[in-house]
Amino acid sequence: MVKLISFEGGIGSGKTSLTNYFSRELKIGKILEKYNINPFLKRFYSGDLSINFETEVTFLLIHFTQLKDSIKNCQNSFLIADFSIEKDLVFAELNLKDEELKIFKNLYDYIIRKVGIPYLVIYLDLSIEILKRRILQRGREYEKNADPGYFMDFHEKIKNFFKFMTKSKIWFINVDELELNVDNPKLKQIRTKIINEIQ
Repeated sequence: MVKLISFEGGIGSGKTSLTNYFSRELKIGKILEKYNINPFLKRFYSGDLSINFETEVTFLLIHFTQLKDSIKNCQNSFLIADFSIEKDLVFAELNLKDEELKIFKNLYDYIIRKVGIPYLVIYLDLSIEILKRRILQRGREYEKNADPGYFMDFHEKIKNFFKFMTKSKIWFINVDELELNVDNPKLKQIRTKIINEIQ
């Protein structure tokens, strides 16, 4: 059974950078979220509420396919990813309601039965001030045009979900002072945690 270690946190918290770093460093297979292939994303961030359902279901199916294929082709017992599929449920509860949310949850439950949830989620906790700056620094046009309040609302909901509701093993670490430098204390802590889990 392949065990998945996932990085989670707010937008711009460093999930992809750390997934790439530790995949190379520890020679672990990786899964990087293919957010950019969702055809509804730009319209969603522009405020078009008519495609919320399509956006969320598409993300869920993208993640399902990525996980299913990666698990099937994995040559080792561990994989590392820059997302947790549990986050799809948080987004859905933030953006959908009534019949649409019910349909989404039914599909979500089916997918979880097929691919499971992460063995461990490493939650990268950032202060709000740094989170705001990271979103601007990323320079993704659709994020810059979105309502900043939406990101802050999502940040709080995703953090509360992984604090109180996740079914994965969870480990929180503040990454305000994290740098991809082998001597960085925060990076060493994360490395030790991953090594302890895969051993």
